[in-house]
Amino acid sequence: MPPISKRRKLSDLTAGDTNELLQNLEEFRSNLDEGDEDLPAGLIDGLQELRNKLEDVKHTSFSRVDPITLVSLGISSGPLFLISDKRQEVENLGLAETSAYLSIDTTRSLIRLVRDHVATVTEAGCRILINIILLRVVSVMCPGDTTVNIIPEFSLPRTIFKRDSGKCSFSGVVDFLVTKLPARYTEYLLGDPATALANPGYIKGPMTSNIFEAKRDNVRAAMPQAAIAAASYCQLQDLSVVRGVVTSGEQWIFFVYERRTDGTGLVLSSPEYSLGKNLEGLALVLGLLRDSIDNATSSEYAFFTTL
Repeated sequence: MPPISKRRKLSDLTAGDTNELLQNLEEFRSNLDEGDEDLPAGLIDGLQELRNKLEDVKHTSFSRVDPITLVSLGISSGPLFLISDKRQEVENLGLAETSAYLSIDTTRSLIRLVRDHVATVTEAGCRILINIILLRVVSVMCPGDTTVNIIPEFSLPRTIFKRDSGKCSFSGVVDFLVTKLPARYTEYLLGDPATALANPGYIKGPMTSNIFEAKRDNVRAAMPQAAIAAASYCQLQDLSVVRGVVTSGEQWIFFVYERRTDGTGLVLSSPEYSLGKNLEGLALVLGLLRDSIDNATSSEYAFFTTL
């Protein structure tokens, strides 16, 4: 007989153990016919009681996370600096043309149209601007066997973390998830993003995602929200690194989240880059977006340094 594993108390479960057990419980219960007369008496109530105990943690939405919350979770922060000698290379990448649907000239014209006729002081307005810039990047990155796709309003389920004061959980909506994967799976992904991303093993070939948070103004203030979304996504997808962006459409911050083996993490973020009154910063932003999407799960930097 195989050796019997040592029994553990609920209080001994790691955050990862708890998340996995909750997911398995939910799957098990969803497959039960609660009207089945052959079910043992009290089974459904017992399953609910166990779930309640596992979820007996302080819950916070992404939007309410602040720098103090990150510190309590052992998530530290640091800067990224653009390598000055690489600036021209990044801008050339941003201006590179393919047989794209959105040329750089068309992109500039659409941005000016939005500036002239859309109230970007609202979050909905600034998202129109973000959409144009993301579509430009998507259009130049899609030719070939790989596509880049935009998933707006992607929900991340409750994810449990452990800190000194006990367990806590976070959940929320990522404003945009930008996913790169083999072209043959594009229809599958866009038809049911939640299922596709929850079952990456069924996608043959590399699939990566970037997290985008939209903020009407003061984009730096949204960094804690973006960091906890990235930390949750790393835990759910069992990733060590994920890259992301916080933006108003006019201002852009690029960041990298690194998950440590002990459950803590590190978020490194760039300065704010502006499109500029005459769009003089557009090429830089477009180039950094392409680099971020191409290296979504890499902590090796082509254009940034931490020194």
